[in-house]
Amino acid sequence: MFKKLKNKIEEKRNSKNFFWKILVLGKDLVWYITIIFIRYLKENKKIAWETNKRRVEIEITSFCNLSCINCDRSIRQAPTNELMSVKQIEKFINESIDLKWNWKNIRILGGEPTLHPQLFEILKVLKKYKEFYPRSNIQIVTNGFGKKVNEILRKLPLWLNIENTAKKSSRQTFGSYNVAPIDLDKYKNSDFTRACNVTEACGVGLTRYGYYICGAGASLDRVFGFDIGIKKLSLLEDSRLKKQRRILCEYCGHYKDKNMKKGRDWISEEKMSPSWIKAYRKYKKEKPKLSLY
Repeated sequence: MFKKLKNKIEEKRNSKNFFWKILVLGKDLVWYITIIFIRYLKENKKIAWETNKRRVEIEITSFCNLSCINCDRSIRQAPTNELMSVKQIEKFINESIDLKWNWKNIRILGGEPTLHPQLFEILKVLKKYKEFYPRSNIQIVTNGFGKKVNEILRKLPLWLNIENTAKKSSRQTFGSYNVAPIDLDKYKNSDFTRACNVTEACGVGLTRYGYYICGAGASLDRVFGFDIGIKKLSLLEDSRLKKQRRILCEYCGHYKDKNMKKGRDWISEEKMSPSWIKAYRKYKKEKPKLSLY
């Protein structure tokens, strides 16, 4: 019955009948106001942001040819040569296919992903998923900096979408990722399980240590060593993600942002709060040992 009514409304949407035009307009207006109101509640931490389980960012390299200040993958602050193996990417693809997990968007990034020594083998594995879900947008995110990176970019297959930020140097304007909310009086009593816009807009983060609420959260675990990466896609449950939020969002500077564009503390100078200073010092003395995905 409802399907027939919906079809009838759609038929009348472009008709000259005044009643039907008002009905459709009213329906669209209510929907729009509802979306705006929900977003307002999320931006002001009244309700939680939802982790988007149809988007994933895969950090195949944790190193880069740039060392940007305030990088939310801690490339400059906690340098490493870590990367994901081809077998780990195969595990991700096999899990996704077996569970019929339809990813709307798969973003390959780093660090600088084009510097992965087995990048083209990884792309062959990802192509397998594309054959199962041809509408899935598989994308590589690059800084586009330097001769080597651009040589690799020219060799990438046509089915792969490229997001090129075209950076010219390590001098960038980023958010204050390294200013932990828990170090600020304003946020000490916050409900960190409400997270921020990043987990909804960018989706799940996947690194060599497992699945996380977002890529920035995954990077945080690499430095602090909580070892809370989820090791199987089938275990990507709300209860486990909520546990990650409670731990990771205390230290992630993105939590302070209303969303990814407004309300962000944009800075071009290094800014770091005590929790991060302590964590980076500890990391440089001895890197945390985390269990692998």
